[in-house]
Amino acid sequence: MAVTWQEAVGKLVVALDTADRREAQELVRALSGSVGVFKVGLEAFTALGPDFVSWLVERGEKVFLDLKLHDIPNTVERAAFACAR
Repeated sequence: MAVTWQEAVGKLVVALDTADRREAQELVRALSGSVGVFKVGLEAFTALGPDFVSWLVERGEKVFLDLKLHDIPNTVERAAFACAR
């Protein structure tokens, strides 16, 4: 069974694993229409806030909000650092 390009695009998830709003927005603008879902993890959500998720939704992007705190140590460390700023 062959998969079309559009079907493949709908299955692609891009993780926005950054605390830098400009970097995240540039990535979204560059990839919009070429991916199915943008994942916002704990570090990005803590640093960028719920208004960043609202910005994604207003653009018509699909969002996977991944806010688990029980993660690999490196991710929890970066999230704690982002909270402290």
